[in-house]
Amino acid sequence: MKVIFLLAILTVLTNTNAYRSSAPLIKNIFRGDGHLEGPHWSIEENALYFVDITGQKVHRLDGQTGNITTKYIGYGPVSLVVTVKNNPKLILVSSRSELYFLPWDSESGDQSLRLLSVVDLGLPNNRINDGKVDAKGRLWFGTIGNEVAGVVDRDKATLYMLDEHNYANPENKVRPVSVSNGIAWTSDNKYMFYIDSPTRNVDVFDFNLNTGNLRNRRTLFSFNANNVTGVPDGMTIDTDGNLWVACYKGGKVIKIDSRAGKLLEQHKIEASQVSSVMWGGPELSTLFVTTSRRDLTPAQLAQEPEAGSLFAIQGTGSRGFPENQYLFADADKY
Repeated sequence: MKVIFLLAILTVLTNTNAYRSSAPLIKNIFRGDGHLEGPHWSIEENALYFVDITGQKVHRLDGQTGNITTKYIGYGPVSLVVTVKNNPKLILVSSRSELYFLPWDSESGDQSLRLLSVVDLGLPNNRINDGKVDAKGRLWFGTIGNEVAGVVDRDKATLYMLDEHNYANPENKVRPVSVSNGIAWTSDNKYMFYIDSPTRNVDVFDFNLNTGNLRNRRTLFSFNANNVTGVPDGMTIDTDGNLWVACYKGGKVIKIDSRAGKLLEQHKIEASQVSSVMWGGPELSTLFVTTSRRDLTPAQLAQEPEAGSLFAIQGTGSRGFPENQYLFADADKY
């Protein structure tokens, strides 16, 4: 793969006033050739982890040097990656319907995987899709039903919650689900936002941080009602409480007021299949955007040659929160 990391990106990333810029700047910083997803920014490492689902790869972008290193996971599709608290360069990664610990500096890929959990037993064509860690260090992650030529079996998947104690049997939180995707919480942890992509909605739950209980699910934002093209995919939240949502097959990222459910902004991306978003950089003011070239025809690829790339948006006037890390005591010894 060809890596493009422009000096301008490094300059903006290290500019402490970058988030105050009035004109957003969108740059392509990595050209992939598959289905990029799952960005996760580590403040401790000053690095962005992200995956290529179809390429079965986990990438790590060093925020200081711009270098990108890669791990190939031969076992199967990789879709989720988060860092583990108090364990630098130890990640939790999914492959197929399983979760593994993986030391990033290990010499081998699959041989260094340490199995933690398995879900959706009896559904061999399901796989884990998206996930996020809450303020208690628990991983919320969901699955996706069997997918053939872009068509997914409906209502065959689940949203789970995994902590350091229930890894043998993660707790079922929402079922049925079709394509479990973006998750975000308000800063006071009173609400959790959730996307099941085929619904074309961003939903919200009342959330109890201590117990992890969800209740009173309702629709915050409807793509249909707001004439937004594509389907909602990955999602993050900024310090003003606004949601940023990737529009798969919509070619853009949208900003939504999480209180009023109002569409505030749209940012066009030079790729139709926008898959996820994540705040990063020293000021958490850079919005990293993953995209996909999966299933695009030669004619479509000719029209959008940057599909499958990682983009960075600076100057939105917004910034994010530090990403939570998965909490698991003595994970390095597991």
